[in-house]
Amino acid sequence: MINIILPIAKVGVSIPGVVGLGFVVGALSGLFGVGGGFLITPMLNVLFGVPYNFAVGSGLLQMVGTSTAAFLSHKTHGNVDYRLALFLLAGSLIGAEIGARILNELKGLGSINLFGHPIDLINIYMNVIYIVFLGGVGIFMFKEARAALKKINQNPGNQKDKAIAITRVGQKVQAVNIPPLVSLPTSEIKSISLWIIVFFGFTIGVLSGLLGVGGGFILLPILIYLVGAPTNIAVGTSLFQMIFTSGYGSITHLFKGNIDFLLVGLILSGSLLGSKIGVMLNNRMKKVSLRYYFSYVVFTVILIIVIKFFWSLKIF
Repeated sequence: MINIILPIAKVGVSIPGVVGLGFVVGALSGLFGVGGGFLITPMLNVLFGVPYNFAVGSGLLQMVGTSTAAFLSHKTHGNVDYRLALFLLAGSLIGAEIGARILNELKGLGSINLFGHPIDLINIYMNVIYIVFLGGVGIFMFKEARAALKKINQNPGNQKDKAIAITRVGQKVQAVNIPPLVSLPTSEIKSISLWIIVFFGFTIGVLSGLLGVGGGFILLPILIYLVGAPTNIAVGTSLFQMIFTSGYGSITHLFKGNIDFLLVGLILSGSLLGSKIGVMLNNRMKKVSLRYYFSYVVFTVILIIVIKFFWSLKIF
């Protein structure tokens, strides 16, 4: 096994292991439009012993590179709604700052003892937020996509597979008549309130700043089920928006000294290749299948969170 000492994080890591992790993250980014922060941050810490501050900072910077590479590939296929992304961005940058401030307030809540181990209350609250939110998203996407796949299998002559038959919630969202109203031709949306989109962006920003992730796995279901964007457009638009949100986080961590550039380079060497393969798979798969498999990604995130929590209690 080829190991190297990271010059800033001061820990030894396996080069093939980190590059392989980057490849998986890149493939997820290109396929589902997520940055992979939910996976790479805990894995860098659990598998390679990278301190969390370096795992978060370096992970955010590599997300800028991976998201950019995947976005450029989706751009060539016309899978990006720039108007939608910019409207979302207007709210998400403000939300990210507020989310970060909420996180700082939670840090002062103190700790409690569980099984003889001190656990910060912030970790408990954050884990609960993750599990409840992601559990709801994952179950909804799984049930909807499975039902849609069943209909396609029962009627094989109808293989049109448009991104999604807009949900009742999505119909109500588009029916909100709060001016100004905007049209999103790329997403096939005739009219939607600008304030609704900015609010969604703000919500994504708050969750991103609070949970310390790029926000792609949060944004994707919102674009699909609430805004009503086609799945492939939602993926490309999510990646474009994520370049800016993860970039903002990277700058913050850069000034705090939480980025190891060698670690970032190792991750990117795998993720750039993985993102290209992920985009190729995205354009070949049925969009309803993408939603179905993405639900499993969400369930994997929940499993990682649970394992990580019990690991911190030294239960196993």
